[in-house]
Amino acid sequence: MKSYQNIQVQKRRITILFFFLMFVSVVVVIRLFQLQVLDYRVYADRAKEQHWSENEIQPKRGNIYVRDMNGDLYPLATSIRLDKVFVDLESCEDKTKTAEKLEQIIRVKKNKILKTFDESTSKRYIPVKRKISVSESEKIKSMGDSCVGLEPEYWRVYPEKEMASQVLGYVDEQGNGVGGIEQYFQEDLAGVPGMYKAEADSMGNKILTGRDISVQAQDGHDVVLTLNRDIQAQVEASLKKTVQSFSAARGSVIVLDPRTGDILAMANYPTFDPNKYSVVKDYSRFKNPALSDVFEPGSIFKVITMAAGLNEGKIEPDSKFNDTGSITLNGYTIRNSDLKAHGEVTITNVLEKSLNTGTTHVQQLLGKDTFYKYLKSFGFDKLTGVEAPSGAEGVGVINKPSEVNDHTYATMSFGQSISATPLRMIMGFSAVANEGNMSNPHFLVEVLKGGKKIKEYKQLDSRRMISQEAAAKLTKMMVSVVIRGHGTQAGVPGYKVAGKTGTAQVPKVGGGGYEMGKNIGSFIGFAPADSPRFVVMAKIDEPQGVAWAESTAAPLVGEILQKLLNYYQVPPTEGRQ
Repeated sequence: MKSYQNIQVQKRRITILFFFLMFVSVVVVIRLFQLQVLDYRVYADRAKEQHWSENEIQPKRGNIYVRDMNGDLYPLATSIRLDKVFVDLESCEDKTKTAEKLEQIIRVKKNKILKTFDESTSKRYIPVKRKISVSESEKIKSMGDSCVGLEPEYWRVYPEKEMASQVLGYVDEQGNGVGGIEQYFQEDLAGVPGMYKAEADSMGNKILTGRDISVQAQDGHDVVLTLNRDIQAQVEASLKKTVQSFSAARGSVIVLDPRTGDILAMANYPTFDPNKYSVVKDYSRFKNPALSDVFEPGSIFKVITMAAGLNEGKIEPDSKFNDTGSITLNGYTIRNSDLKAHGEVTITNVLEKSLNTGTTHVQQLLGKDTFYKYLKSFGFDKLTGVEAPSGAEGVGVINKPSEVNDHTYATMSFGQSISATPLRMIMGFSAVANEGNMSNPHFLVEVLKGGKKIKEYKQLDSRRMISQEAAAKLTKMMVSVVIRGHGTQAGVPGYKVAGKTGTAQVPKVGGGGYEMGKNIGSFIGFAPADSPRFVVMAKIDEPQGVAWAESTAAPLVGEILQKLLNYYQVPPTEGRQ
């Protein structure tokens, strides 16, 4: 009986085991079906990825070049290749020993390296130091530690340091241009990243006989600018000396070829070194004030008013005006800066002596609507179109005739109640220098790929601002300003120089009048006056101990014009100033 019962128990156990095995088999089959059929694509892709090693290949950023008088190229911005050292933690047998070896080579403390390992969010490749030297790279290669690797990276370098830094901008750690030419031409300069992708073993090492479908990086294009290296250096040195000698807040200089719109130099002080942009505390230094700063130009604006009056036939250089020393409009009195009445004077004398009353007289002859038409034509409420990132260039404000009274329009005629950037002001003078035509200002000469030109600046047709006759008359008036007026310190022996001074008040922040004891001195001049090669503007903000631009900006422009005429070996013209 017991034997029978034992047999039955064994049968039940065998049956249970059988069904259990059958159940397991069914589950396995179903799971295999799911993996091999239903989810095949997902796991196939994963397996495929596990057998490939890939990494982005960084392209080399293009150079930014300028030329000298001989046409030779000099890089103001270039890229150099330096290695980054990293540690593969998964293959690192002794982290402490590896850290000790690295400490001896890259001069980073062992404890700091170990702390980097512990704090890293990555489980494998841990960057330890970037921009290591060539000698450090060679020592790491020979240190015999398989878990330490090197990865090449390109870094932006500015060989001339501060030169034209606010024109250039800089490149951040992510490889993006910030400000200036670096940002504006980001697409041309940056290049296209490549991709290293090859079959690899389970350790991530490339299989020599495996497939390699890597895509090479496309290096960035080179950009050539209109700036002249020698002129830029000389201008920056002269500007720095002037700003420091008068303890001024800041200063800007622009040098322009009026015939083409080429910007030969653009300088600001104080400035910054783009190699060390991360240590700059005053972010305003990243701005390019010659493009961005909007200011009340003061008496340099009288040239624009005279241009409109001459072009409309309302005045001639020898037209007479009886200066009583003041004009009252809308209950407000306009006076000359010297607070004097000069009696009967010519319109040329008005410009020489920079008489506010005489300039108001010209504006009244024009009328508000006609004067406004010229302000619009000269573009004082528009961008110049120069190559600058969005928002980097300032835009002036001009009041419509219907918005303000006669007194305000009169003050606009001599550079108050109106605003402009330094670049916009020099463009107005360039039109006078270029026989009444305004060319477009620009930095770009060409874009190069492998040394070959693939893009170049296309000069748009210049726009006529005033007639050739009006420009010639105004030029003679401006020459007289430098010979007999407030611009004598801008004179260059052996050459005729045309120009105008401007001493502007500084509006209070939020409006409500002007700051006491503060001014902005400016001068714009061109030479040789009979056949202008250069227009130069200097703007000195808040100089200490001087009240007029004839002592600050005018001599600075004269010094720069002297250097330009000598540098380009321009033959002297008749006369001496």
